Amino acid sequence: MADIWQRSIDNGIDASVAYSIAGIPKEKIINGYHIGNPIDEKSHALLSRISGKQGYFSILSTKRFLRHLNEIRPDIVHLHNLHSNYINLNSLLHYLAEHDIATVITMHDCWYYTGGCFHYTNAGCNRWQSNCGQCPKRFQDTPAYLCDSSARILKDREKYLTAIPRLYIVGCSKWVAEEARKSVLKHCNIRHIYNGFDLAVFKPSPSDMANQLGIKGKKILLGPASKWLSEVNKLTFKYFVEAMPSDCVLVLFGAKNNQQTIADNVMLYGYTHSREEMAQLYSMADVFVNCSREDTLSSLNLEAQACGTPVVTYEATGSKETVDGKCGFAVETGNVNRLFECVKLIDSNVKAKHSAACRKWIENNFNKEKNYQLYIDLYKEIVHFE
Repeated sequence: MADIWQRSIDNGIDASVAYSIAGIPKEKIINGYHIGNPIDEKSHALLSRISGKQGYFSILSTKRFLRHLNEIRPDIVHLHNLHSNYINLNSLLHYLAEHDIATVITMHDCWYYTGGCFHYTNAGCNRWQSNCGQCPKRFQDTPAYLCDSSARILKDREKYLTAIPRLYIVGCSKWVAEEARKSVLKHCNIRHIYNGFDLAVFKPSPSDMANQLGIKGKKILLGPASKWLSEVNKLTFKYFVEAMPSDCVLVLFGAKNNQQTIADNVMLYGYTHSREEMAQLYSMADVFVNCSREDTLSSLNLEAQACGTPVVTYEATGSKETVDGKCGFAVETGNVNRLFECVKLIDSNVKAKHSAACRKWIENNFNKEKNYQLYIDLYKEIVHFE
C-alpha cells in the first residue's frame, strides 16, 4: 500500500493513506490518517472471536474515519486487507456506495468473497461460490466460538460490495482473480496485477550465515517453519527428514522456539524483521523449498528468486505463478516424492548456473516500479486527473 501511495504522489496525484499499523514512523506519512486505537482493536478482536464476524465492530472509529472521508472527498478509495480489528466493513462499503466513490479492492487473499475465511483450499470447501454455512474453518481464520456466522457474512459481502456502482477488483495473482469470478463478485470488473518487490533489498547478497550457523559445506535447503511444521505437511516433513543425505540440512526460519531440536538434519532459525537479514538467508541457501498448499501469491518464493536462489514449490493456488519452470519449479501439491526429486536436482553448481535467470525472472515480472505503475494507469482509467 505504501509503495502505491508513494507512486501516486510521484505521478502528481494527491494521495492520502489511512492505516491501523504502519511500518514507518508516523511523521513520515504525508496526509496520513490513523484508524482506531489499542482498546478498540482489542475489543474488536474479542468480539470477532466470539461471533466469528471480523470487520463488524469498531463502529465509533469507523464513523470518525467516514467524517475524514467527508472532509477530503476522494475520487477513488483503494482498499487492501481489512481483517485486522479496526474497521466496520459494512459501514465503509455502504458509505462508498451511497457517495458513488470509485472503489478499487486489491485481494491479497480470499476474504472479500467468502464467509470469513482467508483461504479454503486445504479445507476442500467451495460453499463460498453460492451459500456459506456449516463452515469447515469455523474455528480457524477468525474463530467463531458462539455461532457459525459464515452464511450471514457472505450475504453481506454480496449486498454491500455489489451496491458500489464503480467497483474494481484486483487480484494480486491470476489465481485469486479467477476464483473471484466464481464468487458473489463474478459480475464485477475483475483483473489481476502482481505485487511488486523491492529489488534493491532482495538481491544476491554476501552472506557468511552458513559459517555462522556451522553448516558451511552442506547443501542447504531453506523453508518457512510455519508451512513445514504445520499439521497438513506432517508427511512431507517426515519424508524429507528421512530421505535427505547426510550432507544436507533443512533450515526453517520463523520458528517460534529455535532452541529445540526436532531432527539432526533440521535447523530452526527464529523470526527476523530485517529484510536485509532475510536476503542473506535466501542467498545462503542452495534451494528454497516451499510446501505451502494455499498462498494467494507467495512473496517468499519471489524474494528467494530475487536473491538468485532457485525455488521448488507445491503448485496449489497462486504459488505456481511465482516460478517459470526453468529456474524455479512447481510440482503437484502433496506429491512429496516429486518435490524431493526436484530438490535433489539442485545443488550449488545448479544454483550458480541459474542465479542470474532467477533474478531476471523476478525483474521482468515482479518489479514494483513496473507493477505499481499499473495501478496508476487504473486510477487514470477510472478518473481523469489534471
